[in-house]
Amino acid sequence: MQRTDVSAKQMEATVAMFLIGSSLVKSGSSPAKQDTWICIIIAVILSIPLMWVHTRILNLYPGRNYYQNILRAMGRPAGTVVCLIFTIYTFHLGALVMRVFTEFIHIAGMTTTPTIVISSVIVAVLVYVLSNRLYVLTRISKFMLPFLFITVVITIVLSYQNMDLSNLMPILNSKPSDLFQGVLSALAVPYGEILVCAPMFGALSREEKIFPTMLKGVILGFVILISANLRNFLTLGYSVSVFQFPSFESVSLVQLGDFFTRVEVLIGINLLLAGFFKCCVLLFSACDALSETLGLQDYEPLVSPCALLFLTLSGLLVGNTLEMFRWMEYMSVYTLPFQVFLPVLVLIVGVVRKKFSKPQKHGKSPDVKNEESPPPRPQEN
Repeated sequence: MQRTDVSAKQMEATVAMFLIGSSLVKSGSSPAKQDTWICIIIAVILSIPLMWVHTRILNLYPGRNYYQNILRAMGRPAGTVVCLIFTIYTFHLGALVMRVFTEFIHIAGMTTTPTIVISSVIVAVLVYVLSNRLYVLTRISKFMLPFLFITVVITIVLSYQNMDLSNLMPILNSKPSDLFQGVLSALAVPYGEILVCAPMFGALSREEKIFPTMLKGVILGFVILISANLRNFLTLGYSVSVFQFPSFESVSLVQLGDFFTRVEVLIGINLLLAGFFKCCVLLFSACDALSETLGLQDYEPLVSPCALLFLTLSGLLVGNTLEMFRWMEYMSVYTLPFQVFLPVLVLIVGVVRKKFSKPQKHGKSPDVKNEESPPPRPQEN
């Protein structure tokens, strides 16, 4: 394996950390209320076809470059438009996630610190990590994921005395419309966002298969998310929908005597780590999409400008915390075209074009003169 190759374990950990991200902070109720955990399970099952679609796009042409394959599948004009749409979506999502974590830090522990200072520090770290290339981020993910998993398990054990199983009763008592909204919400955030992770798989070792790696990463994230959701609901009950950051509030109830308190500090560190990794992956995907849209050969020169755009948009998108969470309620409708319709359209067009442009006698494609293969990416330092 080359130095710049990413192993399957590292990629699985990065996907899991990305999915945990802001969902661990906002891991509360949905319109389905006590049946939210059922909605999460259904959403994971529904995300499997989406993972298959992204895998097929990555494997349409050699090289496993997601956005380059979109350009080749759709043709240069249409493919450029699709890449631009994905760029705008990723920028918006990245700015919103950054705002969520800025508000979390501001409300939970640094109430007197201006949010612009907090977000500026986050952006500086993002630029530093991504300037050292993607394989650095994946190595950190593999190291930090077990720590996050262990701390979630510890908080579940310590919260046992505050749990009430009756908070989950009655099961499947929600209206079908509420269940549908709950499933749609869980699918949109975070499992449909696997779209943003797809470009990372261009760095995956060629010996590894994409779909099993992506699926294992999603399952790892799912285990942690549903555990946190059940912990929050068993502890807080229906009041979980009242709190802006239910995970933080749930763990704050843990107290063993007079000497073991303030356990929420530990979960706060977890939330910051997960949010950092999600912002990193979003910034990488935005830079990669923009570099293909502009016809550049490398994403690295765009890291700093895109990070500054993230910083600017995170301050302009919403005016306050209430507006931020109100906007997140509409994410399931807003993100559906980006997460489902566009990838499926790209795959259909790519498969059809590839089928009707089979190599001729001399092994050349009929449109080889009109559509040149994109130049190879430079090796990472």
